[in-house]
Amino acid sequence: MSDPREFSFIKLALLSLSAGFAVLVISLPLIWLAAKVAAWLGLIVALAALVGIVAAIGVVSGRMVDRTAAALTQQRDNTTPDR
Repeated sequence: MSDPREFSFIKLALLSLSAGFAVLVISLPLIWLAAKVAAWLGLIVALAALVGIVAAIGVVSGRMVDRTAAALTQQRDNTTPDR
């Protein structure tokens, strides 16, 4: 079985898109309510939701890549060079 800390592009894509989807699901009722009040307000909330989606995807993917990079650095530092 593979190491749970092993990097996977599929896991990166699924978790990043899941975070974006979660923000979308949370923001849809807010967009709907804001659009009922005023169309321009709905547009502003929708644009803020898009920024939130991109931010969530960026945060999740950044954390995953940073964690993998730290594990690789630690692994490299713990190995001794062959002489």
